[in-house]
Amino acid sequence: GGSGASGLAGMAAGVVSKLLVFPMDTVKKRLQAEAFWGPVAAGSGGGGGISSRYDSKPPPNAGLGNAGVVAAVNRRLVDKPPSAGGAPYGGMVDCFARIARSEGIHAFYKGIFPSLVKSSVSTGASFWLFTLTRNLLRSMYDGKLKIA
Repeated sequence: GGSGASGLAGMAAGVVSKLLVFPMDTVKKRLQAEAFWGPVAAGSGGGGGISSRYDSKPPPNAGLGNAGVVAAVNRRLVDKPPSAGGAPYGGMVDCFARIARSEGIHAFYKGIFPSLVKSSVSTGASFWLFTLTRNLLRSMYDGKLKIA
């Protein structure tokens, strides 16, 4: 097949894979944020200075440079301040259940559209470039390369 068809197939594959994986990615991000910022109240979009809203102020360690960020991380690991609300997640399954129960299924897909655009374009481009390169190499070496 042509490289254009391969690119379209890659775009479709990127969309389908992102739709399947996105809820797990959401849970992973929540657990990572909790490890750094502490427990977050359900539906608050974040806590301890972090937020999922783009128009909110940056985290308190923003602009500190590498040394300041490392110091902030070390302080968080040693002396966590009181929770921003809510109990810590009891792991991945607990995180899934609590998000579904308190925020609804749609919460697993917050921010899906920019992610779908990125995934479809990058996967489509990869498939297209692979097929284009393969076809180019085939046309260059078909019949010219003899293996004894």
